[in-house]
Amino acid sequence: MNSEWFVDLLEADGGATQVLARYVKQQVGEGMEFSNEIARVVVSSNGCYYEFRDLPEEFSGALGEFTHYFVGYRDALNLLEKLYRLPHTDFMEAVEELSLLVVYDRFDWMSYQNIYAYHFQRGTLGEHRIEDIRGTFRYGQLPRFFKFRLLANRVPDGLIFPSGMAFFIANPGERHLLVQVPYTHSRVSDLIARPLSQQLH
Repeated sequence: MNSEWFVDLLEADGGATQVLARYVKQQVGEGMEFSNEIARVVVSSNGCYYEFRDLPEEFSGALGEFTHYFVGYRDALNLLEKLYRLPHTDFMEAVEELSLLVVYDRFDWMSYQNIYAYHFQRGTLGEHRIEDIRGTFRYGQLPRFFKFRLLANRVPDGLIFPSGMAFFIANPGERHLLVQVPYTHSRVSDLIARPLSQQLH
């Protein structure tokens, strides 16, 4: 399936989100489920997806190549803080688009409490830049969920891809799930690849 079709259809018609979500869920199948009060993640040999419990339109999925593994509290926090600092480094010279969504607890999109959201996008000529920041990042606190999306020509420290998405869900105890989805072929699609201002309103 062509990834351009996913993104274009979604942006043209918000109602397409549910159609695409159902398709990805059917293809992924039952798989292994990981969940907390914020999100639900399902992974199988066919692909993976996450969805928010109280906000079903917040959904991303991938069919095709991805990795998933358990990480400890400290490793997860170290990775998140590296991703948070990226916009303040020279790594951004290699970036076309970068977004980070961090959810610490139950929230609503209007107040931005309990979330941190960052979005950067470079214009087609490399001159125009869009940068948007909402909420507050909390150093030293492991969130319940975070998602990072990147389109770049370099691999950042801690991830396996220059272009792709990663998402994390905290579980009770010491084992938390991290999923990394490289954008390597047309069967991988991020279903909410749109500017932060559109995601939050």
